[in-house]
Amino acid sequence: MAEASATQARFQMVGARAAMLDGPVAEAIEQQIRAIENALESVPDFAFDLSKTLVESVCKTVLADIGQPADPNWDAPKLLKETTKRLTLLPRNHPNPVKARESVDKTVRGLSQTIQGLCELRNNYGMASHGRDGFAARLDVQQATLAAQAADTIVSFLYRIHRNALSQAPGARVYYEDHSDFNDAFDQDNDVIRIGEVELSPSQVLFLADHEAYKAALNDYLAERNGNSLTTQNDDRQEAT
Repeated sequence: MAEASATQARFQMVGARAAMLDGPVAEAIEQQIRAIENALESVPDFAFDLSKTLVESVCKTVLADIGQPADPNWDAPKLLKETTKRLTLLPRNHPNPVKARESVDKTVRGLSQTIQGLCELRNNYGMASHGRDGFAARLDVQQATLAAQAADTIVSFLYRIHRNALSQAPGARVYYEDHSDFNDAFDQDNDVIRIGEVELSPSQVLFLADHEAYKAALNDYLAERNGNSLTTQNDDRQEAT
């Protein structure tokens, strides 16, 4: 039995890590993911604080990406509610959107209950946020792992849905790496920029030199490629606000 415990696999935030690979490097979020994994091995109580913080960070990142920054007074349940309200939760042209939306909404309400539970665990058993009685009853690594798994599920769901939407219709923040098709097409239509012996791609120069011009050209490209779907998706985001 002791040998089995010694060889037990180290917990990993598998869903969150996989979701983060879909987008640009978000160092602060990656640090929080590593901190949760490390806390479960060394200071399980800290995982309650970090799990709630990770969900809040991802919600704020999503909202900033789409140009709807979070209100600093929103607590974690409000952050999750406002974030899910602004995400496109169903595939476009789904054959039965009403029924599917009902099912997805029920699941999202379950996530809302989960984030409420994370807040209570953090408030009552976390070690970093409010301080606590040094002799107060503590929870164990099993409960801390539950909190980490809950955060992992929420973060994976939110970020994957968000990144998929951004690939179809850019938000307020545009990431160069997200649009390789456009970058290639733009580079084919424009001459390589040479500075001495250095060759620079036109798309990257435009992105770095004039972000708004890059975004406008990208939107024109996507609108032409996708017909009116880009306009429709942007309209959906505006209606959600």
